[in-house]
Amino acid sequence: SSLFIGGLGYCGIRIAEAFHKSHPECRISGTVRSQERKTQYHNHPWLNVHVLDLDESYVGLDEHGLSDLVSATHVIQTVAPLADFDRDPILAFHEDDLRRSARLRWVGYISSTGVYGDHGGEWIDEDSELRCVDRKSLARVRAEEEWQALEKEETLGKNGDGDIDDDDYQKPRIDCFRCGGIYGPERSMITSVLREQGNERSTTSAGGEMSATPKYVNRILVDDICSALLTAASSDDDSKDGRRSGNIFNLVDDDPAPRNEVGAEARRLLGLASTDDGNNEANNKAAAAGRKVRATSRNTGNKRCKNQRLKNEYGWEPSAPTFREGLIKLLDVESR
Repeated sequence: SSLFIGGLGYCGIRIAEAFHKSHPECRISGTVRSQERKTQYHNHPWLNVHVLDLDESYVGLDEHGLSDLVSATHVIQTVAPLADFDRDPILAFHEDDLRRSARLRWVGYISSTGVYGDHGGEWIDEDSELRCVDRKSLARVRAEEEWQALEKEETLGKNGDGDIDDDDYQKPRIDCFRCGGIYGPERSMITSVLREQGNERSTTSAGGEMSATPKYVNRILVDDICSALLTAASSDDDSKDGRRSGNIFNLVDDDPAPRNEVGAEARRLLGLASTDDGNNEANNKAAAAGRKVRATSRNTGNKRCKNQRLKNEYGWEPSAPTFREGLIKLLDVESR
């Protein structure tokens, strides 16, 4: 088997490392945005790194990168849609190449829970209405639709030059994973609190707009993203009713929680006094007075996303069911 990862960033490189650890025989390749970033992976001799320049040239992969893409049995795409195209970059440059690939078996597309927009803090699932209005989330919706449309093409993978016989042909399965806010080493509330302590100030607060309804944040530990993708990619393609088709999954933990709750827990674990910089009180007063509170750049609506479909279909369970377990896992690493 071989894996191609679009985007070896914070999440992508950890996915690559998880697959290499679990399947050391798997050939793994992926993309970065510049030659400078490519040199950062010299300590990963098992990883083939290719430049996909999304900032200047817009020419797609070179012949070596394209060879790894079309020969991959599994593809994971983590790169957000390009602002210039409002399209998924892999599909924008290489959709026809993927269409001809006779080896492709599974694709995991990393999307965002931002596509749901605002649901007033209610619990929602993958069948809930997509109410997003911001450009980034709308581009995510389009990317999901394009990947799903690709799976439905009857000729997908049948026109390639691969050495797989028609009798052995199996149509690729394409899953879309709507991730919550990703946290992990050097990117968690513990990181933020420690940084604030180092700056001799304390500004951890709820963040975003506050009202009578708490502003919930859906989260996922980066290690649990890796485990979910490993489980899905390794899953048998046959279900009880025949071949399993691709699906949409919320990739989040079990307990969406307001940012201030997570901040308070991080401070407790670090042995620090809780703090309130006054933003909560000011925001609540504004809400009580009937005035609109300005949304932050992070605001993509208020909702609580269920993850039961992913658990039911693939038997996945998060190692950090809530932010509490996640912060405990990160405490030793972050406080060194």
